[in-house]
Amino acid sequence: MVIGPGGFAMLALSAVLMLLSLGASLLLAFGHVLWIALRTPCSAPPARRIVVLGTLLDKADEPTKFYRARLDRAWALWQQAQTSEIVILGGSTSPGARSEADAGAAYLRAGGVPADRIRTEDRSRHTLENLLQYRERFPSHTADQPLLVTSRFHLARSSLLAAGLGIAHTLCAAEDGRLAVLRDLPRMLNEALLIHWYATGRSFARLTGNKHVAARIS
Repeated sequence: MVIGPGGFAMLALSAVLMLLSLGASLLLAFGHVLWIALRTPCSAPPARRIVVLGTLLDKADEPTKFYRARLDRAWALWQQAQTSEIVILGGSTSPGARSEADAGAAYLRAGGVPADRIRTEDRSRHTLENLLQYRERFPSHTADQPLLVTSRFHLARSSLLAAGLGIAHTLCAAEDGRLAVLRDLPRMLNEALLIHWYATGRSFARLTGNKHVAARIS
């Protein structure tokens, strides 16, 4: 993930806010991550489009257990309505490496999903870019909300970013059990830090009218 000067400035401001609040602002962000992780169901009514957020591949360029859980959930949702299309988001994070979307598409094809029911976006490098590319390539309307499928620890940030980009969506958790969040507390803390950083940048852009910062996150 490439961070420009503006991103570093917002990261520093985010750290200052955490210090001034004695950690309370980060605790609020963590509470939000935990709440969304626990309350989001792992099932949803049929939708025309099922969107799977990619994640880093393993050393063999294959989906990790977290990624497989997302893809398995998309497969289960597709089984309920096989006219749906599955959109897999995620590019390559290093030169010459396989894209997350390509690995995910291959996994689903091996599981029996027809190739013509799978669409991919393979240029993005992180969640914000995932959703920016999705918005550009797959415009949707409020009446046609896609299902956004990702890991429980990742739900809150994904939904916040999607809402900030004006993407109406319905969340669906990859894992069946809500107790899965207990295994992922370190990842949830990392998500809280990223949410705090994003919220700091968004609030700064709104309060100051800074178009450069706003353009990077909207």
